[in-house]
Amino acid sequence: MAFRFKQFSVDDTGCPMKVGTDSVLLGAWASLENSRTILDIGTGCGLLALIAAQRSVASITAIEIDPVAAEVAAANFKRSPWSERLEAICISLQEYLKEGNPGLFDHIISNPPYFINSLKAPGKERSNARHTDLLPYEVITEAVSKLLAPEGCFSLILPCNESAVFKTEASKSGLQLTAEILVVPKEGKSANRALLEFSKLKQPVRHSTLMIRNANGEYTEEYKMLTSQFYLNF
Repeated sequence: MAFRFKQFSVDDTGCPMKVGTDSVLLGAWASLENSRTILDIGTGCGLLALIAAQRSVASITAIEIDPVAAEVAAANFKRSPWSERLEAICISLQEYLKEGNPGLFDHIISNPPYFINSLKAPGKERSNARHTDLLPYEVITEAVSKLLAPEGCFSLILPCNESAVFKTEASKSGLQLTAEILVVPKEGKSANRALLEFSKLKQPVRHSTLMIRNANGEYTEEYKMLTSQFYLNF
């Protein structure tokens, strides 16, 4: 199915994980503006990489283990206004590291698989996209520590429970938490997502909360302001 955003469109046909709010939130929030090189780990249909391209002048490498998703991402990149700055590679993070790809990235972004011990989704591809079996947190954090530039940033989004586990693994790899936003889906509900930013440099941690909808079910002004560059109705 094709989704239209203000400056690009995304077709997620055949992708195990479909277009969703998480990638838009992460792409809109991450500090990407001054980056020259960006790595998107597990790009799926390429939505997060496309948002990064809109928000920066960076060259963006998007890696994806699923061959169908990688092909879809490449097609979405080709149709975008930033095709010359976007590259989709069908490869696992582990193999990408083994190949000794040169250069460090100013920013690394990821909307990674996050279910650790839970009921598997039907279908191998969707299960791989949602669960950490093929991409454990320790693999992500170790890879990021090797691929991130000394003053670079790593940003990702996770469910709140899983974010606590990830922060522990990140610390073991020398990554310092620098920012955390707890995302509340609706006023009166508990936060269900965490936007996290890490760096190799120790800094004071910035904590905040973002509410998506108010008690009446309407989008909050804060959420609309954050995502207004992308959604057609904002």
